[in-house]
Amino acid sequence: MTVPFLQRLNRYLADAAHTAWFQRRCPQCDSLLTPSREDDYCSDSCRPRNLVVPAFITRTPASRINSFRWTSASRALPGARFEDVDPLDVIETANWHCELCGEAIPQDVDRYDPQAATVDHHMPLALGGHHVRSNMRAAHRRCNTSKNATHPADL
Repeated sequence: MTVPFLQRLNRYLADAAHTAWFQRRCPQCDSLLTPSREDDYCSDSCRPRNLVVPAFITRTPASRINSFRWTSASRALPGARFEDVDPLDVIETANWHCELCGEAIPQDVDRYDPQAATVDHHMPLALGGHHVRSNMRAAHRRCNTSKNATHPADL
């Protein structure tokens, strides 16, 4: 390919992208969006509610178990016992309530949100706890993070 051809191609693609940007429409009400608006919806009333679904809900049980076990193994001491535990089962057993603070855990937040559902090890793996169902409880991400590797007797 020659340089002039590539220049024409790039100009064409840039023009097409520019035209597409100025012809964007709101997917909810089909109104034309202003070019200065970077959002995909014309207003908050058109934006759908509860778009976020936590990743562990949409993944398969085997994928959740393997991921949970792998991340826990990096924090565990040598000799720790491991069971295959689905983190969603732990959270659903707690009826989507944080077992550290007692508040409800929302199901529609991103996994990095402070209110997101996580599984806490009652006896932290870093202090010799085991990755077994009896040592796990549901918690908000903020509650789990603030507890960190604190011994249960020190709480």
